[in-house]
Amino acid sequence: MANEQLREHEWVFEQLLRYLDGELRDNETAAIAAHLSQCDICRRRLAELRGVEQAFGRELTRGEPAPEYRSRLLERLRSDRGARRYDLVTVADLEALAAFHSDVYPVISLYLDVRPEERQGEKVRAKLKHLIDEVKRHPVTRSTKQRRRAFQHEAERLLAWFESEYDRTGRGLAIFTANEPGLWRSFRLPVPVRDRLIIADRPYLRPLLTLVDEFERYLLLLVDKQTARLFVVYLGEIEEYTELMDELVPRPKAGGWSAEKYQRHHGMHVLWHVKHAIEATERLWMRERCQWLLIGGTEEPLAELRRLLPKALHECLVGEIAVSGQDAADAILARVLAVEQAIERRVEAERVAALLEAALGRGPGVLGLERTIEAVVEGRVQLLVMEEDFRQPGWECPHCQYLGASEMVRCPLCDTALDPQIDIVERTAERGLDQRATLEVLRGEARQALAAYGHIGALLRYVL
Repeated sequence: MANEQLREHEWVFEQLLRYLDGELRDNETAAIAAHLSQCDICRRRLAELRGVEQAFGRELTRGEPAPEYRSRLLERLRSDRGARRYDLVTVADLEALAAFHSDVYPVISLYLDVRPEERQGEKVRAKLKHLIDEVKRHPVTRSTKQRRRAFQHEAERLLAWFESEYDRTGRGLAIFTANEPGLWRSFRLPVPVRDRLIIADRPYLRPLLTLVDEFERYLLLLVDKQTARLFVVYLGEIEEYTELMDELVPRPKAGGWSAEKYQRHHGMHVLWHVKHAIEATERLWMRERCQWLLIGGTEEPLAELRRLLPKALHECLVGEIAVSGQDAADAILARVLAVEQAIERRVEAERVAALLEAALGRGPGVLGLERTIEAVVEGRVQLLVMEEDFRQPGWECPHCQYLGASEMVRCPLCDTALDPQIDIVERTAERGLDQRATLEVLRGEARQALAAYGHIGALLRYVL
């Protein structure tokens, strides 16, 4: 479902109770009625709400819902975003940057390693000034007076930002700026990046895409009998997106002629509440393109959640965590990161084992830098596996995009002069991502098993 459709449905969902109670203005009532006449999804939600209304409207002597219950039932988009150590790089961020283009003014992409040891004294400023001086000598920068003036303005803007606004956080920085078209985006990253400053007609995103591809998104759903909280954990940060505030009909006291009736109402509300939480989870899952699901909460709604979880989400469920729905975000983050680290180490071990089995058994796999580069150039890589710190210089053809790790002057395919590359491993990874390959960067013990075979390898889509 498109984002525009989702927003339309969410607006209708939030107005349905007022629609039932006749609290909307005439034009709003007419708009909702027109939408309901054409939308099966919203008609089902309306029928479900009417069922809840009817159940709560029956004769009750105890446990009557509070008067404000219905008006609060669908108020669920509540955000509590505290100070973050890093910035979340979302799919929407990348899509917006990828769509940005300027034919007239230079677009500057700056990546800086800002680990604590790199931030000592004036080191960051010195690195930035060195990158700026290198770019000033580039023919593209010196092509026209307008571009020279525009680049100088951007350079001064970057230096001023580091002087007055940079809070000295993050281990890496990515900044994209083009002042005349109005672009300025900065991201504090949880991992270092190689220092580079690139001038082009659009943002240079490959290092950021590499980072996003490596770090996976975990969606956490916590449910108790009254609330449901949704979090996305990504790049070492936690973001709370939604809190569902469903007021629960209180449990009756033990005994009494109406205890069974109250128990039935209680169970129905828990069921409705969990279904509501799952719907919100599905929408956030699609919007943020998460990879893994974690759940937690109190036992009764958690049991319903296990039973009702759709197959697509159940296949991505990697565990349950024991946290309270009232816990602070930092406490929840610590538990999720522990689970995430264990999963990452397990996935690394499984992928290295699969790679070695395929490559050593003459299957669809290659090991070592030369053979891996060859497979990437041929577009055959399905999964690229490499050690985190593995780097090596190499060469790239600007005409046919040939890559090579052995020293040479001209391209063996088209005889074009080759451009030297500081790190051919990084270029190999970027090319793999361009071809929709999965990237696995080894940070745990599994890297030792790959080291003996050249520090890098790939599972292939097919064997030649």
